[in-house]
Amino acid sequence: MNPQINIDEYKNHLKKYFLNVAPETNQDALDELLEHFTFERFAKKQLVYAAGSISDSLYFVCQGLIRVYYIKEDKEITNLLVPENTIVIGAYSIITGEKNYSNYEAFEETYVLKLNYAVLESFYGKYHSLEHLGRLLVEKYYTAFMKKTYDVLFLSAEERYQIFIKDHSELVNRVPLRYIASYLGITQETLSRLRAKY
Repeated sequence: MNPQINIDEYKNHLKKYFLNVAPETNQDALDELLEHFTFERFAKKQLVYAAGSISDSLYFVCQGLIRVYYIKEDKEITNLLVPENTIVIGAYSIITGEKNYSNYEAFEETYVLKLNYAVLESFYGKYHSLEHLGRLLVEKYYTAFMKKTYDVLFLSAEERYQIFIKDHSELVNRVPLRYIASYLGITQETLSRLRAKY
């Protein structure tokens, strides 16, 4: 293991993330839950989840970036970019028990904290404040999904790009244009024209 990796520090970041979502969460219960997270490293281009597989875990991205994409007519369509200090989960698969539609790929060398979803559910039954946290996490995920859907359906290419710059400025020079264009639902040529304006 890389000697610079500090798992306790990563768990502290995760604890802050949870408390930001639900500040009233019982911290003793949260500390107990954090003990069940394990550390994993994914090499660049390694799949975290593959389309057609069943998901059973959630991940907190400590370092790196995960790209979520599906394949349509032999083209990769990026529908999510998950940077540091963010949770990623194959929600559809976990909730329904069905296979994932998308690939979850480590876009860079990526370090995560992993928790089996069944362990999380067992803590929901044990601690009301963690069940409340879980509900807020689902609401956070759902509202982000709905906003992304709304943006693609109703906003212009320029408006979508402006939102991306505002919300994900750290990714502008980190992710190649073709993936950003795909994420925004526009062509790479349109994105190049927009970049020239800003």
